[in-house]
Amino acid sequence: MFDTQDRSWIARSAVAANAYAEVVFYLSPEFYPDPNDLDEKNVIALPVPAGAGVEQGGLSSTDVLDDAQDLVDHYKAVLTLAAKHGHAYNQFDHHMSLGLWFGWTDGAISFWYNTLNVMEPLFDWLKDAADGEMWSDVEQGWEMIAIRSGSTSHFRRGGFDQGGEYANVAFPRDDLLASVARLRERMNVIIARLTAEIGEDYWTRHRYDLRTDLT
Repeated sequence: MFDTQDRSWIARSAVAANAYAEVVFYLSPEFYPDPNDLDEKNVIALPVPAGAGVEQGGLSSTDVLDDAQDLVDHYKAVLTLAAKHGHAYNQFDHHMSLGLWFGWTDGAISFWYNTLNVMEPLFDWLKDAADGEMWSDVEQGWEMIAIRSGSTSHFRRGGFDQGGEYANVAFPRDDLLASVARLRERMNVIIARLTAEIGEDYWTRHRYDLRTDLT
C-alpha cells in the first residue's frame, strides 16, 4: 500500500499530453440465470455493440452521446432477463457499472467507481484543491494518490492487493479540469436519456431503494 506521507514519487511523474477524462459504461457480454452458478453451459449471450472497446470493456460517454440506442438495447436485454429469472437489483447491478478513466496520448488509468456519485468528490477535489493538497482512495483491488502541484495534477495508481506502482502521471491541470467539466455535462445528458428510455436511473447512485431480496 502506498505511503501517503511519501511525495518523492511526483518527481518521477511522466507528463501526460492531451489529457482527458472519460466515463465508460462497462458491458458484460454474458448473463447468468443463476448468479451462484457460473457454469458456461448456462450462460445467455447479451447484445454488445460492435463499437464497444475491447480495452475499455464497454462504451464511453463520448461514444453514446449522440446515439445511445445500442446502450439502451443492451440494458433492456439485461433487465428483461433479470425479470424473467427473478433477479433482485443486487443480483444484476454489476451490469450497470461505470468506470472512470483519465487518459492521455500514450495511455490511460482507470478506476472502477460503479456509479457517478462516487466519482463526484474526486471531480470536486480536482477543481478546488489547493497547491500541495493530496487525495487518496482505495477500492476493489486498486489504490490511488493524487496531488496538486501548481498547474499540474499528479496521479499515482497501484494495486492495493498486489502492491506496486502501475502508473505515475502528471496531467496539466487546466486541460484535465476542462475535460472533467465536459464529461459531467455529457453524463447528465446521457443518464437522463437512459432513464427516460428504461424507467429507472441505475447510474447516478447505487439504488438502495430498490428491492434487494427475492421475497
